[in-house]
Amino acid sequence: MANEVTTLAGSAGELVAAEIVSRLVIDAAYAESVMPPLVRVADISGASTLTVDFPKWPLLSASDLTEGSDASNTAVNTTSLSVAADEAGIMITVTDMLLNSDALGGLEPYARELGKALANKIDTDLLAEVADFTNSVGTSGADMTEANFLEAIYKLESANAVGPFAAVLHPAQVHDLRTALAATTGAIWGGPSAPAGDLGAFANLYGVDIFKSTNCASVNANADRMGVMMPMGNQSGLAYVLKTGAKTEFQRDASLRATEIVVTATYGDECVNTAANGGVAVITDHE
Repeated sequence: MANEVTTLAGSAGELVAAEIVSRLVIDAAYAESVMPPLVRVADISGASTLTVDFPKWPLLSASDLTEGSDASNTAVNTTSLSVAADEAGIMITVTDMLLNSDALGGLEPYARELGKALANKIDTDLLAEVADFTNSVGTSGADMTEANFLEAIYKLESANAVGPFAAVLHPAQVHDLRTALAATTGAIWGGPSAPAGDLGAFANLYGVDIFKSTNCASVNANADRMGVMMPMGNQSGLAYVLKTGAKTEFQRDASLRATEIVVTATYGDECVNTAANGGVAVITDHE
């Protein structure tokens, strides 16, 4: 078997109870995940299925009525989009020689990195779905601007999207937005010339919460990064189907004189509403 963690790798740890390691992995995964708290979540952990059907409602319009005349019937034909949960995971192998060494003195660093790896996988999968949105702002090869940010808000509002809104942007996009705002000399509504906050995690600009993620997809032959602005929670066009969260198991490999640590999760992701009221892609230069 290849890619075992050994004493030659310069890292160490001792095998502790699976429950403790599992908790460390779960804590790290929740701490590192950006996307699941922002999107529509369907928890099917207690259901005997791997699939969730998300309904799509047609746009209905009311009309004037005439006294003494029957109202005409309006057909309501709903459609649905099925999202299936599937497995994802990572495994590392810790040798007995490593366990008998005393460099780092515990498996906590490994558990933390395993949790981060799983969180990054989930965020990467969800952010890849942003490509399905039919509306976008920004120009390929051009830095993100304040005007791009405002245009994304306008596209959501003009489509009657239900707020509050959140933006998930690549650090390069956040940097360009910071730079653009720093060069602005006019004050907004009599406020300070520079906005409060650092435009990082949980920052807010024009009422939109901003989050940074290096997992924003690389697009246009790696020329750009694709962020997103969208309604938060159940109004988001992105959906996350959770069957099982982070699960950690140990398996002894006696012939290798090592122990495998396997971390898995079962989930699904999809863009269930591609229209502008579900979200807007933000595509700008990646540097």
